[in-house]
Amino acid sequence: MFAEKFKKFLDDNNMAVNNLAKEVGIPQSTMSNWINRGSKPNIEDIVKVCDYFSISVDYLIGRESEDGTIVINEGRKYSPDEENLINMYRKLSNKKREAVVDYIKWQLS
Repeated sequence: MFAEKFKKFLDDNNMAVNNLAKEVGIPQSTMSNWINRGSKPNIEDIVKVCDYFSISVDYLIGRESEDGTIVINEGRKYSPDEENLINMYRKLSNKKREAVVDYIKWQLS
C-alpha cells in the first residue's frame, strides 16, 4: 500500500525520486526500493517526506483520505444502516456530535 501511495504522490506532484531524495537527505536507492521492491521506510524517513510536502504521516501511509478523514479499517464492511448513521454523524456540527455521543452513552448505561 505504501509503495503505491508514495509513487502516486510523487507523480501527482511532478517530483522525481532523485530530486526528492536530495531535498530530504534520503538515499535515492532507498526511495527506489520503497517503490520497486516494496521495502518499508523507517518512521524518520516518512516524517522527512511528510514534512517536506507538509502532509500528515497518516495521509502518506494511506490512513487518511484526501478530505482529511482517518481511515483505520478500510476493508471493514458496514451494514447500510451503519453506513447511513456514519454519514449522518459526519454532517453534524461538533456540538451536535457531542450530544449524540452523550445520548448513546446514556442508552448504554
